Amino acid sequence: MPISIRLGDELEQRLAIASKELRLNKSDLIKRSLEAYLDRLQLPKNPYHLGEDLFGADDSKDTSASASYKTLLKKKLGEKHHR
Repeated sequence: MPISIRLGDELEQRLAIASKELRLNKSDLIKRSLEAYLDRLQLPKNPYHLGEDLFGADDSKDTSASASYKTLLKKKLGEKHHR
């Protein structure tokens, strides 16, 4: 996707020098630089990504547990408090 940006004189000069030194065209150098910057950037994670490694952590084989949790809870409590 083409993107246009305006660079100040100093930044454009630095880009030209780095481009020559690294023998890369300016577009490739900008792409690599942007990728490196974004890889290092720590963006805030959304709730899904924060808990992603915990989903399924209990290794439960009962996949209906979330749908029938009330029934399961009543059963467990009934067993615990059976008089």
